Amino acid sequence: MSGPLGKAPVTSDIAFFLEITVIIILFFGRFRLARKQRLVAHGYTTMSAVILHACSVALVMIPSLARSLDLLADLQNPTIIVTWIHVPIGLTALILGIFLVAVWRFRPPATSCLKRKRLMRPLFWLWTLSLSLGILIYLSIALG
Repeated sequence: MSGPLGKAPVTSDIAFFLEITVIIILFFGRFRLARKQRLVAHGYTTMSAVILHACSVALVMIPSLARSLDLLADLQNPTIIVTWIHVPIGLTALILGIFLVAVWRFRPPATSCLKRKRLMRPLFWLWTLSLSLGILIYLSIALG
């Protein structure tokens, strides 16, 4: 069954809107809260983005990838090439995001968060790249 945005399944449409929400939350947390030194609020917005993203990955992306493994052998298809670039980048971003949120949430900020600031900036851009590639994959399926 196709979703309202085209040929993609409804679950992919839901994941697409979740990921748009995730990227908005990340940009808000990064460029509004972190810059104004509202670190606790920044931590909670990041945690909500990680949770939403993890749900999207577990409920939609992994099952979708598992269903299409036989199709992924066609390395001439640009969507498949982007998928194989997206998967390791996205997995790395998700694991690092979970790690940073866990460290922040279960330890005092002075001892955990500020020490890992050098990891946060590259992770933000890695996550943005992953989300952008995921959006490209979605659009190629939905509009393709």
